[in-house]
Amino acid sequence: MTLTTQKTAPSVPPELLRAAFQLFLQRDPNPQARNQFADFGALIGALFGSKEFLASAQAQKTNLPWPERQYFIARDLGILYCPIGKNACSFFKRAMVTLAQHPARAVLDRSIHQLTDHICTGLQLSDYSETEIDAIWRDPDLYSFAILRDPLRRLLSAYIEKFVVNRLDAANLRYHTGPVIEAVQKAQGLETPDYHRGIRFRDFVNHILSQPPEQLDPHWRPQHLYLGAHRWSALYDFDHLDRAVQDLEQMSGIELKRPPVNRSGSGVGQAHFGADQLLPEVLDKLPMIEAESFFPDEIRAKIRQYYAQDVALMAQTR
Repeated sequence: MTLTTQKTAPSVPPELLRAAFQLFLQRDPNPQARNQFADFGALIGALFGSKEFLASAQAQKTNLPWPERQYFIARDLGILYCPIGKNACSFFKRAMVTLAQHPARAVLDRSIHQLTDHICTGLQLSDYSETEIDAIWRDPDLYSFAILRDPLRRLLSAYIEKFVVNRLDAANLRYHTGPVIEAVQKAQGLETPDYHRGIRFRDFVNHILSQPPEQLDPHWRPQHLYLGAHRWSALYDFDHLDRAVQDLEQMSGIELKRPPVNRSGSGVGQAHFGADQLLPEVLDKLPMIEAESFFPDEIRAKIRQYYAQDVALMAQTR
């Protein structure tokens, strides 16, 4: 497609427009053209769909398997990070962009997952050749790390965010929760999915326990699968993110933002017996509920057994 212009007033700042063109196409936008993009989403969509990008080196990533293809690398510093869904991965991906001093930080910060997964930014292992990747792993000074989280709290966080708070979000339904809701409700006799009604935490857990771990959505896939067979310099506890930040700052000499707080509020609040059996449409109307209320002994034991390797790994965290 040709990146032409129209007469509508631009809403993408010129500096962001230039940075996006540099990231996608390794060039500046046409200086004689007026800004055609109504917003950042329109800009990114046009660049992703342009023939110039699709034919460029920026679109040609190395065909690595999951999870290695999504590992982040600040190569000049020799720091490698394994992102794990629901374990503050957005925060630490952005931290890696800062550590790498990437020139397109302002652009990447707006859509860190999509842009790094589909553009050669030099931030993921899949941006390098097999020879370069082998050299990265062989570096004796490589500092590799990951953030691990109590499997029960991680599962509850995923449920509250995706099956309660954002259960009607179209992208969430399409890429994450839709198949789970449809399978559970069909087993309960509902032929037409009712996404507003949703499914209970107990239903969510029982569905997961019936599936092969490798086939689960990344947000509730076992954490040990992300780590593969690699040796890791450090595994950090999600409940002590400041330790990872402090170590990275000390190694790099670069100041980072502070770790995030619990945005969804999952697991914070008052006791409510039987919370695991309440539908999202009911949970919506109640005050925040503490985590323990979602984990009767039966559910707790099942989860800990299914995620036994993750439970064991938690003992190795800092």
